Amino acid sequence: MHWTVRQEFDRRAGRQQGWGAGLLAVAAALCLWLGYLLFMPFTVHDYQDEIACEAPVFYDDESTSYSRGTWKQCGAERDWPELLAIGLLAVPPAVAGAALFTNGSARKHATTHVFRVLEMQESEERARQKRRPAN
Repeated sequence: MHWTVRQEFDRRAGRQQGWGAGLLAVAAALCLWLGYLLFMPFTVHDYQDEIACEAPVFYDDESTSYSRGTWKQCGAERDWPELLAIGLLAVPPAVAGAALFTNGSARKHATTHVFRVLEMQESEERARQKRRPAN
């Protein structure tokens, strides 16, 4: 009987860990995308040509790509509110994923401990019954 119950607990805990790992992967993908948008230079297509823009993190006031004429085009391509929104979108799946993964792991360890204790108690009970003299 204990074996089927333990399998069910392990299956549920494994499912929780899987969902947690999936949500953590989504959060990691969003963070990687945000990092790419923040740290990689990019180009903006203008009517006649392409404008090379620096990464938003490395923006410099004296930069040629963010000069007065091209500042609006480079700034509009990677706007800070959009970048902040991507960062904020990564928070809920990261928190939920960490909670689910941690809960699944703790559940697996707790059930393993409980069933080991039960097995030890049953083993001790069998040993006591063997030591008793038969009447």
